[in-house]
Amino acid sequence: MSHVPNDIPRGQNGGRAILWMTPRSISTAFTKCMSGIPGCEVWMEPFGFTHFALNELEKLGIKDKPVNYAGHEELFKTAAEALEKYMPGVTFFPDRLPFATIKKDLEDSTSKYVFVKDESISMPTDERRQFIPEGYQHAFLIRHPLLVYKSLRKGSFAQYKEAGTLKFNETDESSFDFRPYAKEDGLDAVFQQHHDLWTYIRDHVNPSPLVIDSSALLTNPAPVLQQFCEAVGFPYSESLLQWTGSPEVAKSWKWPGENIYKDEVFLGVAMYSTHFTPPAAVPAWEEVTDDVHELAEKAMPYYDDMLKHRLVE
Repeated sequence: MSHVPNDIPRGQNGGRAILWMTPRSISTAFTKCMSGIPGCEVWMEPFGFTHFALNELEKLGIKDKPVNYAGHEELFKTAAEALEKYMPGVTFFPDRLPFATIKKDLEDSTSKYVFVKDESISMPTDERRQFIPEGYQHAFLIRHPLLVYKSLRKGSFAQYKEAGTLKFNETDESSFDFRPYAKEDGLDAVFQQHHDLWTYIRDHVNPSPLVIDSSALLTNPAPVLQQFCEAVGFPYSESLLQWTGSPEVAKSWKWPGENIYKDEVFLGVAMYSTHFTPPAAVPAWEEVTDDVHELAEKAMPYYDDMLKHRLVE
């Protein structure tokens, strides 16, 4: 085993961990896996949803990005409603969106184990990073940029189409150019933000944060999971390699809204999964669309650097 730190930050009653990820990196399946740990409290992208909610305020011309709920109730209500247009049937809770609230709730948890899955894009600056909760071990999940952007493009088109927010009269997925949408939502920079947060955690929190390559996880999950659990203070058993093929477990997760787990576009496959399956083959560069090619090419240096530090058997 390698890259397993000895300085394990733990909560008062057990291990605590945040898995930082980029979109479409097998992170929801990983979360279902962690749900199999007895006594584990699971949080689903608390900072990530807030990040995108505040971005929606900016699109509405609202520059104020509050971090506390008191005194900003109407702004957070507007932010919640703005998010809901992308996810029909979902109701977001405004009082669960502030960064300060999330930090406090994570630090105050009394659960034996706490697992948080979140988006590194939500922590781009020191102003945001002050809300990273104390007492947590950090891990970073990576996946090849071609696979991430190919999947993200497909899912985003479906989501924008369902929400009626396509902007350039795209009639079908073949005519869809993901680049302007990715730039508007900051998704063109997810790998850079992932790398930046990883560097920050190394410099200021823990010199050896875990880096997990999704392909290695999918190919041989047992040793990867065992190393992860050992590093963050979670109990490991082979029972974690199988889980129920139903979204039912997600009802117990900590979400910033109601019915988010029902999102079929981005969560559907993972919610009905039962185990880790072999990884998809990385497509050839000439096989992908121009937008995926450009976005992935920009991401490669950040991915390659983190790949050098991945967990290995």
